[in-house]
Amino acid sequence: MTKRSLLAIAVASLTSQAALAAPFLPMDARGIAMGNTGVASAKLAHAPAYNPALLSTANQEDDFAILFPQIGVSVADEDEFIDTIDELSNGAYADDGFGGQESLIDHFSTITEDLSDNLDSLTTAIDNLNAVIDSGDAAQIRTQSTALQSELGTFTTGTQDLQDTTYDLTSELDKLSGSGIRMNAGLSGAIAIPSKKFGAAVSFGTTINVSGRTIFSKADQALINAYAEGVNEYANLTSDYVDATVTLADSTEAADACITANGAAACSAEILQVSADKDAAEAAQSDVDNYSKTINNDDGTTTDVINVTNGNVNVTEDPQLTSQAQVVAIAIAELGLSLSREFEVAGQTLAVGITPKLQQIVAYDYTGSVDENSDNGFDEDEVTDTEVKFSAFNLDAGVAYQFGSEKQWQAGLVAKNLISKEYETENNLGLNTTINLDTQFRAGISHTTDWTVVAVDLDLMENDPVAYENATQYLSVGAELDVFDTLQLRAGYRTNLAVSDAEVVSLGAGLSPFGAHLDIAFMVNPNNVEKEAGFALETGFYF
Repeated sequence: MTKRSLLAIAVASLTSQAALAAPFLPMDARGIAMGNTGVASAKLAHAPAYNPALLSTANQEDDFAILFPQIGVSVADEDEFIDTIDELSNGAYADDGFGGQESLIDHFSTITEDLSDNLDSLTTAIDNLNAVIDSGDAAQIRTQSTALQSELGTFTTGTQDLQDTTYDLTSELDKLSGSGIRMNAGLSGAIAIPSKKFGAAVSFGTTINVSGRTIFSKADQALINAYAEGVNEYANLTSDYVDATVTLADSTEAADACITANGAAACSAEILQVSADKDAAEAAQSDVDNYSKTINNDDGTTTDVINVTNGNVNVTEDPQLTSQAQVVAIAIAELGLSLSREFEVAGQTLAVGITPKLQQIVAYDYTGSVDENSDNGFDEDEVTDTEVKFSAFNLDAGVAYQFGSEKQWQAGLVAKNLISKEYETENNLGLNTTINLDTQFRAGISHTTDWTVVAVDLDLMENDPVAYENATQYLSVGAELDVFDTLQLRAGYRTNLAVSDAEVVSLGAGLSPFGAHLDIAFMVNPNNVEKEAGFALETGFYF
């Protein structure tokens, strides 16, 4: 009875408007396996991604390193969107009448289809009763009233269920509205030559951050609810009509009996009662035959959800919907030259590194209606039409300090994108969006032995999200066990201090026979895998 495509598209498209930024989240296998640590613990060719100063604190025996490819992907559903959609589509909501269970969406579909069929029978029974109202035949009125009451009983069985189910469904969709899903992916590589006096590396990489969501509008929520409310109101009016006709049949029978026994002249009160009851029945009949359920739209217009004119029932099956699907993506490609050197400062050795880099930023910002019949209906092909590109020069800088009797401790500090930049874009609806490349600061500390590495990193400030997901301020802890420079076992933990329940645990392993490296890592949210999960893979050579 209501537009099925609204539910199908709203649920399927509930997938991404705002200022854009990128989190500090290198996608390398070693770092991810160790909880995304690296500011004080990254190895040689990983240094450009974490802290260029580490090129001058590498092991003395390291001469040259190359990493390619480094591939990583993570997907985060921080608002449990997928779980909620799965529950709506597959969860047990109601008995299906055959010993099984129906989901909320399936139950909604079943009810609307059944009520649509029952409505035809109900309107036929109303027409039959309408035809005998003026007959004055109490028996015919009672017979058709009873028939209508029977059809109404069948119809009413589903109307309250429809209203309850509809409210449950729109409430769940409203909770999902604005929930973001994000994906981060990276492809990178580096060539590095360490040196205390002049370390250098060339690095290149592309990171892609995609966010999606839908906005389930209040207008659409009211619209869908209005169908259930209208059907319920129509059933109540029909019930009032049945009651009025039963009263008319009763008074008609009483008047007929009086006239038979005493003559018409003695039954004026009974005859007047029949007239009054007939007027009441005709008024109730008019209410049923000319009913309208109308809602007010945001633009000042109205929509007739259900309209009954002269007994003809019309249900608006293709209303104009205002819910939106939104997608925002930002890709940053970088080519950097990292340089580092150790300096003596107040009798202490401090490594300093910089990475001048060229950047190309590509952004997409698209908003489309979930209404497939809208002029601005969601069209994946049109997403590419919102593409904007910017080129820029930027700079990373970091410091590293080794301490302890055997220099096993190391502290690091890095600033990424020292030249903060803003870029204005315009999406397909003419709305302005700002891309922010703000400076990001992270500190770290590590302890290294011949067999182990333990590291802790902390974002020193909160980083804005790409679009709709949560802001980030990561605290990371990681460890590595290196067995004879051949097998590496890694584990890590990362939490987002900006929000609750955003932990990630990670595991990884590496093989490095004869200087060749193969590393792999996996990470998941320990409380709910679907809230965040990812993996990374890399190959390379250390000499």
